[in-house]
Amino acid sequence: MVSFFIMIKDFVINDKVKYLNNMLCEIDNLYQMLIQNKGLSDSEYVVLFSILELGEGCLQKDIAKNSYINKKTINSTIKKLEKNGIIELRAGKYPNMHIYLTDFGKDYIKDNVIPIVEMENSIMGSVPDSDFDNFVSTYSKYSQIFKDEVVNLN
Repeated sequence: MVSFFIMIKDFVINDKVKYLNNMLCEIDNLYQMLIQNKGLSDSEYVVLFSILELGEGCLQKDIAKNSYINKKTINSTIKKLEKNGIIELRAGKYPNMHIYLTDFGKDYIKDNVIPIVEMENSIMGSVPDSDFDNFVSTYSKYSQIFKDEVVNLN
């Protein structure tokens, strides 16, 4: 037990890692507040946002791929949204079920999802292109290195 304590005590977290994690957690917390204020769960917001992004008639597998959320969570969220009259599933080429918004769902997205997206659009509109390009470039490099390390770790 003593050696474990010493190991933890002597362990140092890089300041860049701490800063990045803090920023990501802060943004995540702000999204949580926005989404909860709209009465949505994380997965409900992701599914509805994905329908906006991918278009009506999209598939559960497209949402899972687009959002990096597992298919079981997407499936249970879609069932809940369907039960609440926000979406409906229509048969496509077997076994695919296409997702469509109901009239109520269109109003629901207009009131609960689009305001968040409009806020994001406004914020991004105020960021100079060069700053955004630098951010995307840096984050993409970090993300790719992280993915490579995760693969190597497993």
